[in-house]
Amino acid sequence: MATARIVRFVSAALFALAFATPAQAGPKEDIMAAHQAMMEKGRFTMRGTTTSNGDVTRMENKAIWPDRYHMRMETGGTRMEYIILPGASWMKQGGTWMKLPMDMSRMVASLTPEAMKKTYDGMSNVRELDGERVDGAEARVYAYDSTVTMMGVTSRSAVKIWIDADSGLPLKQEIVGEAMGTKSTTEQTYDFDADFEIRAPE
Repeated sequence: MATARIVRFVSAALFALAFATPAQAGPKEDIMAAHQAMMEKGRFTMRGTTTSNGDVTRMENKAIWPDRYHMRMETGGTRMEYIILPGASWMKQGGTWMKLPMDMSRMVASLTPEAMKKTYDGMSNVRELDGERVDGAEARVYAYDSTVTMMGVTSRSAVKIWIDADSGLPLKQEIVGEAMGTKSTTEQTYDFDADFEIRAPE
């Protein structure tokens, strides 16, 4: 179902927004510091692709943390668009916006920094890899394993993240995981430069 794909994709995308404390020495602390820098930025565009059971889902997610999201998704030849604001959500399909009876902001609210702080307890085998260049930028590269339970669903993943050596912000992330018996591979890139607003559809 499309809703299940959204939950899996958004959970992966917003895992990088987990609560963080000031950086200390060590790979885990470096990753936490990058997440903290991302939160402080507060506004970003994430573009990504998830492959699961042969299905490919492409998504662009504009976010103004902590509670405004504009998501465009294409899967199985179907395109969908969502706007999620505090207390209300809309879906666009076939060129028409409709207000949803389900408040999707509640799903996003479960991924607030406070709720996601516990995800760091699920990190293991954290290590720093050799540096690489990403679109011309020097990047520090890290990998770790993760076991996280969100909304009653436990997912186990191998995560690789590239962090800009200058800004300390995440550049991209790859997640190979399994949840509810379904395996998936997700690739994401982040853009923190765009200026945009997210409002209710007119």
